[in-house]
Amino acid sequence: MAGHYRQKGCAARCRRLEWQAGQAAISGALSRRSARPLKRPARAPNSALLPNPASVDIRTMSESPYLFDVTQHNFAAVVENSQRVPVLVDFWADWCEPCKTLTPLLTKLAQEYRGGFLLAKVNADTERALAGHFQVRSLPTVMVIWQGQIVEQLVGLQPESAYRQIIDQFHAAPGEPLQEQIELLWERGHRQEAVELLREALHQEPASSELKTALAEKLLQLDQGDEARSLLQGLPVEERDRPPASGLLARLQFADLAQGAPDLAALETQVQRDPADCAARRQLAARQVLAGDYEAALEQFMSILRRDPQFEDEAGRKGLIAMFDMLGNEHPLVITYRRRLFSLLH
Repeated sequence: MAGHYRQKGCAARCRRLEWQAGQAAISGALSRRSARPLKRPARAPNSALLPNPASVDIRTMSESPYLFDVTQHNFAAVVENSQRVPVLVDFWADWCEPCKTLTPLLTKLAQEYRGGFLLAKVNADTERALAGHFQVRSLPTVMVIWQGQIVEQLVGLQPESAYRQIIDQFHAAPGEPLQEQIELLWERGHRQEAVELLREALHQEPASSELKTALAEKLLQLDQGDEARSLLQGLPVEERDRPPASGLLARLQFADLAQGAPDLAALETQVQRDPADCAARRQLAARQVLAGDYEAALEQFMSILRRDPQFEDEAGRKGLIAMFDMLGNEHPLVITYRRRLFSLLH
C-alpha cells in the first residue's frame, strides 16, 4: 500500500483535485512552508502553556487534551495555536509499521510535557491534500510548526532523543503561571489531572498561598470540602480575611449548611408549600449557592430577612454578607443586593 504515493492516472488526478480544494486554506494558514529547518525561534513565553480554548477547533483524538486528529478542514486551527505553543504534526498511515512505534512514543512525550507542545495526527491516506501540500514522501514524517512556520522536520522513525531534542528547542517551558494550563484541563473535563498538577506545584512551593487557594477552589468544586478547608485555614490570617480566600471560606459555610439537607427539588417544593419556612429557605439558598444559582440564593436570604430578621441569629443578613464576600464587591449581583439590603435595613 505504500505505493499509494506513486500511483498514476485517475488516482493521481483525484489527489490533485483534492489538493487544489484544500490549497487555499492550507496556504492561508501557513505563512511559509520549508522542508529545511528555519532558524531557532525565541522560546514561548511562560504564560503560553496551552492554547486558548476558543482557538481550538480540532477534534480530540484521545483522552489527552494535548493530542488531536487533524484534517484539511481544521488545519488552520492548528496553525493558529502555533502562535502560542509549538505543534508537532505527525503524518502516519495504518499500513506504516514504524508509525505504530512512533505513535505511543509521541503520545508519551505529549503527556510528559503537559502542554509544552500539541501533537496533531494526520492520516496521510485520508488527508492526501495535506500530505501533498507538505510534499510528504515517506512515513512517518514529523514537522514542527511554530508561529505559522515549519521550523523542524524529521523523516522516518528516529530515536526518542531526537524528538526530545526538537521539542526542547521550541516547547513552551513549564513554570509559572499555571493558570492557563489548569483552566484548559478543567474545561476539557480533565479535572483530576488539573488538581494533581496543582498538588505537584504546591509540593514544590509549599509556602505559596496562591497555590493553596487555587487548589482549595478546585477541591471545593469537586466536593472535597475537608481538604479545601484545611488548606484555607493554613493561610495567614490577613490572607484568609480577604478575597479570594474569604470567598472560598464563605462557600464552605454554604457547603456545611447544605450537608444533610434535602435535595434542591425537595427544598423548592417545601418553600412553595410553606413560604414562611425560613429553615427550608436557608437550606435552599445553600443548595442554590453550590449549584451556582447565586441570584436565586440572594433572593432566599432577602426573603428570610424580610419575614424574620432575627431568625437563627440574623441568618438572612449574615447569609447575604457571606455571599457578598464569596462573589466579591465588584460582582453586579453584589452591587444590586447590597443596595437592596441597605434600603431594607434603613
